[in-house]
Amino acid sequence: MADCDNYIDDLVTHQDKKFVYTDSDKSRNSAFLDYSVNNNVLDMLHTFVPPAMRGRGIAGALVRTGLKYAASRNLKVRLTCWYTADFVKKYGSLGTKVVK
Repeated sequence: MADCDNYIDDLVTHQDKKFVYTDSDKSRNSAFLDYSVNNNVLDMLHTFVPPAMRGRGIAGALVRTGLKYAASRNLKVRLTCWYTADFVKKYGSLGTKVVK
């Protein structure tokens, strides 16, 4: 993971049932990863990054944060969102158990 990824990860906050990245330019919309938790499974439902913010590693930061959050609470993850599934296929689940 690149140092710039760590910097972006630090800008992701946890809000009610979502992880959110807000650019330092507050005029832009926020990027987010919605999730739900049922039966000790964190289901990553939907990832969105506004077009003006794409290509900067923000979606990856959201997924990494979600995976770390699940691991810290001994939750399994379900990758309903196509982007989260692609991310885990490419970079791994960071030690979090993935269920179908």
